[in-house]
Amino acid sequence: MGIIRFSSAVIFCIILFIIISSTTARKSKRRQVTRANERIDCFPDAGSPYAGYSKASCLARNCLFDDSAHSGAIQCYLPPNYGYILQGSQETINNGIRLRLKRNSAMAGIFSQPMENVILDTQYYTDNIIRFKLYDADNKRYEVPIPLRPPSDQVSSPQYQFNYTSDSSRDNILSFSISRRDDKAVLFDTSLGGLVLSNQFLQIVTRLQSPHVYGFGENNHDTLKHNVQEKKSWGIFARDQGTNWDVNANHYGSHPFYLVMEQLANSNEIPSGRMHGVLLLNSNAMDYTFDPTPSLTVRTIGGILDFFVFLGPTPEQVIQQYTWLVGRTILPPYWSLGFQLSRWDYSNITHMKNIVKRNRDAGIPLDVQYADIDYMDAEKDFTIDPINFAGLKEYFAQLNSEGVRTIVILDPGTIDDQKNYGPTIEGIQQDVFIKWHDGQGLMKGSCWPGDVFFPDYFTTRAQTWWSKWIKDFHRVNVTFDGLWIDMNEPALFDTNDAQPWNWMDTGSNYTLKCPKNDWEDPPYRTKAVYRWDQKTTRANRLSDRTLCMSAPQGELDPETNQPKYRHYDVHNLYGWSQTKPTLDAMRELTGKRSLVLPRSTYVGSGQWSGHWLGDNEATWHEMKRSLIGMVEFNWFGIPFNGADICGFDKTPTEEMCIRWMQVGAFYPFSRNHNIWKTPDQDPAAWSSSAVSIMVSALRIRYTLLPYYYTLFYKAHTQGSTVIRPLFHEYPTDKTTLDLFLQFLIGSHIMIAPVTDDAKRQVQVYIPSTHWYNYYTGAKIPYQKQFITLPAPLDTIPILLRGGGIIPTQEFANNTKASRLRPFGLIIAVDANGNAEGDIFSDDGESIDTIGSKSYYSATYKWSTKENKLTINVVDNNYSQMSTLILDSLSIYGLDDIPAVINIADKQVHPKIRPHTQIVDVNGLGLSMTQNYVLTWTTTETITIEPPPALLTEAKYRVDCHPDPDSTSNSCAARGCTWSLPAESGYPACFVPKEKGGYGQTDPPQQLAEAVTRYSLSRLSTTPTHRAHVNNQTESNLKQLVSPRLSDFSLFNHDIDHLNVQVSVSGPHMLRFTARDADNSQRYEVPVPINWKPSLPTTSGQAQLKFEMTKTTNGQSGFRVKRTDTHSIIFDTSYFAEGFIYDNQYIQLITTIPSRNVYGFGENTHQSFRHILRGSSRYGVFARDQPPQGGNENLYGTHPFYMAIEDDGQAFGILIFNSNAQDYKLDEFEDNQSMLTYRTLGGILDILFFAGPRPEDVIRQYQSVIGNPYMPPYWALGFQLCRYGYDTLENMKAAMQRTLDGRIPLDVMYGDIDYFRQQLDFTWDPIRFKGLPEYVDWLHTQGMRFITILDPAIDSEEPDYSVYSEGQKDDIWIKWPVDKNLQFNETKNRNMLGYVWPVGKTVFPDYFYPPAKEWWKNQILNYYQQLKFDGLWIDMNEPANFDTNKDQPWNWPHKDPWNLHCPLEEPLESPPYKTVIFGDKLSDKTLCMIGEQTDGRGKIYKHYDVHNLYGWSETIATLPAARATENKRSIVISRSTFPTSGSYSGHWLGDNTAAWSHIKHNIIGMLEFNLFGIPYVGADICGFEGNTTEEMCQRWMQLGAFNPFFRNHNGIRHMDQDPGIFRPEIVESNRNAVEIRYRLIPYLYTLFHRVHISGGTVVRSMAHEFPLDSECWGLDEQFLWSSHLLIAPVIYEGHTTKTLYLPTTERWFNYYTGEEITTLGNITVPAARNYLPLYLRGGSILPHQHEAMNTVLSRKNSFYLYVALDNQQRAQGDLYWDDGESINTYETSHYNYFIFNYDAQRLTIEPWAYKFPDMTNKLDEVSIYGTTQPTKIVWNGQDLATNKWTFDANTKVLTMKTLALDLSKTHKFVFL
Repeated sequence: MGIIRFSSAVIFCIILFIIISSTTARKSKRRQVTRANERIDCFPDAGSPYAGYSKASCLARNCLFDDSAHSGAIQCYLPPNYGYILQGSQETINNGIRLRLKRNSAMAGIFSQPMENVILDTQYYTDNIIRFKLYDADNKRYEVPIPLRPPSDQVSSPQYQFNYTSDSSRDNILSFSISRRDDKAVLFDTSLGGLVLSNQFLQIVTRLQSPHVYGFGENNHDTLKHNVQEKKSWGIFARDQGTNWDVNANHYGSHPFYLVMEQLANSNEIPSGRMHGVLLLNSNAMDYTFDPTPSLTVRTIGGILDFFVFLGPTPEQVIQQYTWLVGRTILPPYWSLGFQLSRWDYSNITHMKNIVKRNRDAGIPLDVQYADIDYMDAEKDFTIDPINFAGLKEYFAQLNSEGVRTIVILDPGTIDDQKNYGPTIEGIQQDVFIKWHDGQGLMKGSCWPGDVFFPDYFTTRAQTWWSKWIKDFHRVNVTFDGLWIDMNEPALFDTNDAQPWNWMDTGSNYTLKCPKNDWEDPPYRTKAVYRWDQKTTRANRLSDRTLCMSAPQGELDPETNQPKYRHYDVHNLYGWSQTKPTLDAMRELTGKRSLVLPRSTYVGSGQWSGHWLGDNEATWHEMKRSLIGMVEFNWFGIPFNGADICGFDKTPTEEMCIRWMQVGAFYPFSRNHNIWKTPDQDPAAWSSSAVSIMVSALRIRYTLLPYYYTLFYKAHTQGSTVIRPLFHEYPTDKTTLDLFLQFLIGSHIMIAPVTDDAKRQVQVYIPSTHWYNYYTGAKIPYQKQFITLPAPLDTIPILLRGGGIIPTQEFANNTKASRLRPFGLIIAVDANGNAEGDIFSDDGESIDTIGSKSYYSATYKWSTKENKLTINVVDNNYSQMSTLILDSLSIYGLDDIPAVINIADKQVHPKIRPHTQIVDVNGLGLSMTQNYVLTWTTTETITIEPPPALLTEAKYRVDCHPDPDSTSNSCAARGCTWSLPAESGYPACFVPKEKGGYGQTDPPQQLAEAVTRYSLSRLSTTPTHRAHVNNQTESNLKQLVSPRLSDFSLFNHDIDHLNVQVSVSGPHMLRFTARDADNSQRYEVPVPINWKPSLPTTSGQAQLKFEMTKTTNGQSGFRVKRTDTHSIIFDTSYFAEGFIYDNQYIQLITTIPSRNVYGFGENTHQSFRHILRGSSRYGVFARDQPPQGGNENLYGTHPFYMAIEDDGQAFGILIFNSNAQDYKLDEFEDNQSMLTYRTLGGILDILFFAGPRPEDVIRQYQSVIGNPYMPPYWALGFQLCRYGYDTLENMKAAMQRTLDGRIPLDVMYGDIDYFRQQLDFTWDPIRFKGLPEYVDWLHTQGMRFITILDPAIDSEEPDYSVYSEGQKDDIWIKWPVDKNLQFNETKNRNMLGYVWPVGKTVFPDYFYPPAKEWWKNQILNYYQQLKFDGLWIDMNEPANFDTNKDQPWNWPHKDPWNLHCPLEEPLESPPYKTVIFGDKLSDKTLCMIGEQTDGRGKIYKHYDVHNLYGWSETIATLPAARATENKRSIVISRSTFPTSGSYSGHWLGDNTAAWSHIKHNIIGMLEFNLFGIPYVGADICGFEGNTTEEMCQRWMQLGAFNPFFRNHNGIRHMDQDPGIFRPEIVESNRNAVEIRYRLIPYLYTLFHRVHISGGTVVRSMAHEFPLDSECWGLDEQFLWSSHLLIAPVIYEGHTTKTLYLPTTERWFNYYTGEEITTLGNITVPAARNYLPLYLRGGSILPHQHEAMNTVLSRKNSFYLYVALDNQQRAQGDLYWDDGESINTYETSHYNYFIFNYDAQRLTIEPWAYKFPDMTNKLDEVSIYGTTQPTKIVWNGQDLATNKWTFDANTKVLTMKTLALDLSKTHKFVFL
């Protein structure tokens, strides 16, 4: 069969036909209407005072004028039918089409000399590049003469489509567009009109596919992404303009190239991930303007419109296509990637030498030393100051021999010295200088040396002259390795002004004066010129600060015999024209690659040079701008760029220079440089601490240089960027689109520098999973969100992206040395455990090693699944690599640590870098020129080596003598080491590292699917002599010390064998339980908790992993780590010798991966976050102990703590033990902490909660211990109490004062003084006669009554049925049968004590079921007499007065008596007491040998269950309280234990009326929310002592936000009820209470939420903002849930409040709704009667109008506060029931409402409506942070305007008198 062949031309024609068929001219019928937002500005220079803008001048331009245009609208605009009309049919040209256009002659031109006939050529350049040109058909015009890559011969698969159309509604004006062929996205679209083509004004307008537009330069942009809403214009025209001199300025270079991130169709600017770029190849002065349409207007004043569109579609591909066209970047010499040092004004060589020396001596790596113009003789090129810089040649040669390169500056301006200055003399002879337009005289201006001429580098003769003088200067005067060419815009001083600014220095007051003509003063000057009119008294000119525009340049044009160019056209190319001849000269004279650094650049300059970002300033703002400039020049194809580190102008602070050196260490071009007449700012000029920080940053840079060099190789060969913004890698993530304060080096390193003063943290956006902390290896556990990273002054945050392998090389002080050091690899695995990378290397300086193939390259591939690292050498043509080795790996993200790495016949053992999660493999010694496959195996037991500090520093010793009276001999007797520490506070007797601990004896045993058991045995032996030690004297003790090396024991009762059981419960919880393997009867906590071992479901991965480790001494360690970030949250490995499991002494020491530790109690902590340095040891043992501000142990037991890691993740740990305990938290290495925990009995039972959010931690904890109790609604009201009313009349008086002050009141209390002789279940018949009637009256008024009950029962009161009935059931705590010290007195086993009653007391054993029943009966019987509403159970630690002393403090009898315990008993006097108050455990309580029983045969020693007494009473009390009226009731308990919160609330005990206790109130409230008891509060105004008026006023303000809101004080102190003070104080108190009552619906909803789901009601700032390190230590402000911030004044005399508002949120003044615009740390006024409150954006809070109690307030209408977040959204809810019935949620007798605001819509919806008794209306809604609507639609109808108002000052919208029926859904739309 025949074969048909087509030529390539035929194929192209076919393709062209297909393209053209879709571009057929189409006629559209659009109305000729120019919308105001689509007008084309006809007077863009109207803002200039010299433009003469007016209606007349607008009309003179033949434009339209709108007299009624509103502010911001374009008033003078182009007629819509201005433009060009298609003439004839399209023509086919090579690879494209041609359209011939004619100007619409019906419209007069806006400027003179319009182009009447225009050609539009469209060229299909490549498949991904399309070019179109608009040029004059009748006249040849200037076109940019830069070299471009030629187009493809054949375009077979174009990705674009060119379309054009004629608009019949606009006189058939033609418009055209370019779109993608696949998704039809329109990339360039001129349909808005605005095409103007005249001789000196060319304008084109295009719609933008999205508002995400970038690029254009060189300008000092303040954001990376242009804000099209600002309608801002920018000029482009090379100008000697420092970046700091002004805003909205044009600078040194010209880069008319922009990029657009495209958006998805019909989306809210959601990026599609596709990008395109556009180049306007035009070198004239121009400007560009954005409009919100969005659109772009580009105006230029010469040449033609020559556009290239690059279709990408990825951001990197756009840059690759762009640099393919204009020229790939240089491959810089390797040494140029080192640190570089410069300054203008070393003044003399001695100073230069001293600076170089001090930096090198300080350890600052140095690769390049510069000489600025002060090295010259009178600032003349090619000279050296013979006095100040004599010997420079020799010095530079010396530096070069030491591996330091040198670069000198050269300026193009050549002094007008025609007698003595050779370069000028020869230059004139060779005709190299720019002349006047008549070609006769040289054009002369003024610059540094004085009067100067400028070479015309467009001529070959000038290039030859320049090259010759560079070579001669290098040969004769001084050697240098590169050239820094400055002032090449070209810059002149004060052109057109009277005299140059430096005339006194030069002696010449001459300036260049340019003539008046169209080239010098064109009809439109562009924004690059008129921008400066505001600064001068005349209209600025193009020639200001430079040459005259009319100057001819270039070789002669053979057609005209005139120079080819005019400076007007090629001004922006001056620096470009100088750059290549300079590089050529350097390469010719050195034979090496060399380096050229020009200030002025143009399109394509990057193929010959780098660029520094110009004369910046030492400001934080300029530091930020440098990051934008750095990215933009990567786009412009000049990735070798950077800013002057620490700022060129002005003087930086030390902190600024530190931070700038940190970020500058990652600029591709890293140079510290500053201006004359300022102090030195080189790194070594600063303090030693600053130098150390700077060295650290530079060490990282030098380590990464192989990675940088490889990236430059890819930029050189492929056109990739070196530095890139995040959206290059995450183009579909909208959040990344304007991020520039964090940037990427290549694909895999993220730098997030600190760019603000005094900041110690940075907000960083994490775009995806698997980013790792460079320093610690911790995996960042977040994605697609901002997090706060700590950034102490010595740290610049660096993150590594998973999936990359980064080549490194050991640090040295310059690259000459570092290039000889071993290589390494940083391996960061991705989600699949894989990583890849590569390396390129050559000799670093030869020219075109790539072309000659004289280079080395290799690839690396890591596979965790295959346990394999593959090293493949691809190119091996660089001989030096054969002498180098790959010696180390640093691996990030490993779940399982390799036990051994196998390479051929060699094995290497990995190690975990101390205090990190980085696995280091050192000593590989692999030749770089060979291929390798590294394999490994893993092991379940990891061997841990301690950091060196643990072996040498006394603070890390494990105390071997925690009990008192240690001596060297007693220490030796325990088998320990004695050595006095250099500092006090550390143990002299300590456990040697090789002793102690337990070892694993058998492989792990799987007991169940989710349960594993480990068997451990004690490694040390018990000293045989220890039994006799106590009977020996000190003198003969030494003889008894055993010499056996294995001997070690603290107390001689160590348990030899342990069973360790590890179980998991779901994905977030893990439990570690260590039991005595030989004693199954050992006591365990009998409190029921919810623990169900189960593996995570298939949908949830386990978040925690247990690992058994071992030390080099074989001791086992226990480690729990996160599976996502690999953070180790618990680890005993470093202190394995400190794991002691003695019969009465269990100790463990663990590290904590953070210093943000919260919890443990009950103690008084000075701060919510534990103090670590110089910390106290705290005891945990329930005690009748008022909080005094020390380390005393208080009423309850909560061995639970939470930590927030530096990455914001939190975890919690419960040590489930009820014995006497103590704990101490200390600092540990590397910003970690450590915990030493001890307990005197039970077992070691530890539960771990993974979080990762703090609230998750608490919910997980409560899933085990039970969710918090749901208090009755009335219990959230104000409560009044005192110990010492003494009479009913006084009680009533306090109540009445409160009511008279119109202060709402819900609950009155009876303290023990109302009892008859302090007897439970009684009242004094005389002092409190009529109490039952009073309580009944309270009920009629809507108030409640709570009575106190103590557990101690009088055993001697006659006819006291409470005792007799209990005695009948034998319910009291007992003495042991064989040890009853009171039997002779009692004739029974009851243990007697003494508390408040007159008689001796017995104590109910609430573990015993008959005791619970007895207790319930007593409560019910008492209720029949006194209708109390809740119970307050006090003294239940249990408290006993002055145990073991002669008599109790309140003993009323003559003969002393007391409870005395048998102190010789081990339980009474254990070998270690723990750090608790009192001489003995039994101090102020019962004897430890006391017995309690569960009634089922289990006997407990009080030693074990003492801490459970209050808990046991609580669970007995609540059912009794509820049984009174079958209502919810409330129990308030003083002593608590985990799970107590499910049954009761807690008050913080007998505090003191002191200002410090106000802060203790906040801390205690926050801690008990962690402990699962959110119904908590302090005694407001203080229990002990007399308050002050101011103190009580401030405490009432704080107390209004205690969930348990009670004013209570002690006997014999002044009254402090809120109504007793002066009227203004009473008013202040009333205001505070009323705010509380308005918010009770919100508070009640919060309690409902935690009751059903767990969590906190009150939380710290750290709890809510764990990513913000500023919040970690805050404890003088707090939140209700997530959204209401309370900032009370807690210091005497203060009338301001300093607080912190996280900057990531919107915050509003709660009272006014006004947004707080200054965020961060702020100080606000806080008068005595004012409590600062703030609403967080995103919240909807329900309120109810206040009343005198909750019975009344519950009848009032509701109202909402809506605070909008940054996305204009908010949410909230409301839970409502009858407020007192039991289990209303569980029985579905409730209403639940959802409030949602989104997209200008508010919805109020009854999610559940099952309590129809609710008749309240919702009357009012206030919306904070919104804009004024024109109307509001409610349920489809317009809301009457008299029902809503908008406050323009506060931006608050209020809707009133709504009367909404909440049983129905309501929808509001704001239009």
